[in-house]
Amino acid sequence: MNWKRYDFIRRNASPLEVDLIEHYAQGAISRRDFVKRGTILGLSTTAMAAVISACGSGEAETTTAAPGATAAPGTTGAPTQGGALKIGIQQGDANSGLDPLNMLDLGTYSVLSQSFEYLVGLAEDGNIGATGLASSWSPNDDGTQWTFNLREGITWHDGTPFTSADVAATVDRMVVAGAGLAGVVSEGAVETPDDLTAVINLDKANGNLPVLISIYNPQSLITPVDYADGTTLDAVQAGTGPWLFESHDPTTFTTVFTANENYWGGRPNLDSIELIGFGSEGARVSAMQARELDMIQQFGVVDGRSLLDDGDFTVLKPPSANHRQLWFNTQLPEGGPFTDARVRRAFGFMLDRQQMVDVLFEGFATVGNDHPVHPTLPFFDADATPQRGRDIEMAKQLLADAGYEGLSATIEAGDILVSPDMGAIVQQNALEAGVDLTVNVTANSDFYGEYWCTGAPWGNQPETGGPGRPCGASAPIGIVDYGHRPTPDVYFGRALETDGDWNSSNYASTEFDRLFAEYQAAVDVSGQQAAVGQIQQLLHEDAPALYPFFFDYLSGHDDSVSGVQVTALGHMKLEKASKSA
Repeated sequence: MNWKRYDFIRRNASPLEVDLIEHYAQGAISRRDFVKRGTILGLSTTAMAAVISACGSGEAETTTAAPGATAAPGTTGAPTQGGALKIGIQQGDANSGLDPLNMLDLGTYSVLSQSFEYLVGLAEDGNIGATGLASSWSPNDDGTQWTFNLREGITWHDGTPFTSADVAATVDRMVVAGAGLAGVVSEGAVETPDDLTAVINLDKANGNLPVLISIYNPQSLITPVDYADGTTLDAVQAGTGPWLFESHDPTTFTTVFTANENYWGGRPNLDSIELIGFGSEGARVSAMQARELDMIQQFGVVDGRSLLDDGDFTVLKPPSANHRQLWFNTQLPEGGPFTDARVRRAFGFMLDRQQMVDVLFEGFATVGNDHPVHPTLPFFDADATPQRGRDIEMAKQLLADAGYEGLSATIEAGDILVSPDMGAIVQQNALEAGVDLTVNVTANSDFYGEYWCTGAPWGNQPETGGPGRPCGASAPIGIVDYGHRPTPDVYFGRALETDGDWNSSNYASTEFDRLFAEYQAAVDVSGQQAAVGQIQQLLHEDAPALYPFFFDYLSGHDDSVSGVQVTALGHMKLEKASKSA
């Protein structure tokens, strides 16, 4: 340990930074977790490198390619200029269209993030980074206020300057819509002391705010000050990003963009990109295999085996906490079987998680334990709950105790990736416990409005919603997809907190809300660990939803393409992409 250098760094650090530095120096967190957390707090690369050097880390220095960033084999020198890419993406939701605030699916995320950008962007390692509209950020001493410094010289596509007023208006729209900031900030929370400074005042301390307004909260795309809620990109073309909107065909969900000659990050290498929607994974994979496409947004192991075996195809595998949530409507219908936690836990004992990992992903996944905290996170508590295994006798006993022997129900699932096949495995697993399930598969573009959160404002039966029942008429049991986030804040706040706008379980637990608030307010590592461990235990017991696995996100492109970076939330960064002849 270089104590002189270490003490100098500590003396010049904020209280939150000191806490993180000391945890790293004491070996309480790994070097990787130190860098992840330091990035969230706004520590510079130089400062983090100095800490690592002062602590004399024994971990070997490694240089790895950026996840999802590739170079075409055999290419050297400057990227090829000009040309176009055709990319197969998930069919977008017809209900939301190209609405940056109310979009719900990976296909739409990928489209809108070509024109609009995030305050906090994507680093080369796949985590958040200062590559977006903010060049840097930092919290105050207790994490109740965060200051974001904006880049100079950025303009909207119409030439209007981008300023802090746009950030303030976007955050206000997010607050009103509940887009991941509910309970974190209130309307009017953003101060704009000058055009290049946005100061966000929080309702209470939050140690992860940059994540909530980053690329990993897709609905946080920064839009112009006068961009009203409900406005769509095809109706009002705008953005600060590398690509200018050209056209959109809602029937095929095909969108064309051209290069922004005045992009602040430099003109893209390509002249244009075309994102083409596919209603099924099989059709998307077939088009990629036939080279009708240059790139595919996402594919699964089973349907995409031909791509994994294709010697002229580059596979991209970014960091991923992707999962499927098997939700239960814990409140409706009143007196229904899934309002009883014993029935929900019984399903947890029915599931053959390893079968799902092996059959659905051929090992490209890990077993989950009925909460959304990925085991690689620094605050994951491995000792909080034992791994729930398959125990049919226990499942039968719980059903008998609840008075639901001979139970029958219908699982609702969208036709995205593995959801239908997962439903079939759950159906098979449950039959051994005497439960008769039917799996109903709906086109994913309609699924969200018909079965998942149908009682939400955008759903088909909003009158069934209300305080404590944000998704009143959601199906009694169903399967929904959740993309990667580097922290579980969105999973907790939008999908599980009382009145969360994605809470298809209608889960209303004052204990969960209290623990979630403790986790968010805990800007120190120990505090986050303590709260998350208790959350894991509570979700294991209450079982408002089950989380059988986390799976790898697979994307890729033909070897003629290079310079692409993707996220496990469907984003595709294409400003540095090129295509060789």
